[in-house]
Amino acid sequence: MYHHRIRSLLSQRGEKHVYIEGMHCNNCKNSIENAINKYDGVACHVFLKKKMAVVEYSTEISDDKIRNAIEFLDFKVTKIETVND
Repeated sequence: MYHHRIRSLLSQRGEKHVYIEGMHCNNCKNSIENAINKYDGVACHVFLKKKMAVVEYSTEISDDKIRNAIEFLDFKVTKIETVND
């Protein structure tokens, strides 16, 4: 599903790396991905071992929106980095 969603973002504008504390299992991973993927033009993939999510977007999404969606699920966002092309 992730790769299909990424392919649909052919006009990708940017990428953010989100560092997250408190993730332990695939349910955590899926919860975060679902919370972020609900936004139009955004695709999220969580890497449990790295304690991070990669958020790719064709429509701008604010750091606050990402942080709020994740922290609403009781995880802690420690840092968000915008990756420059």
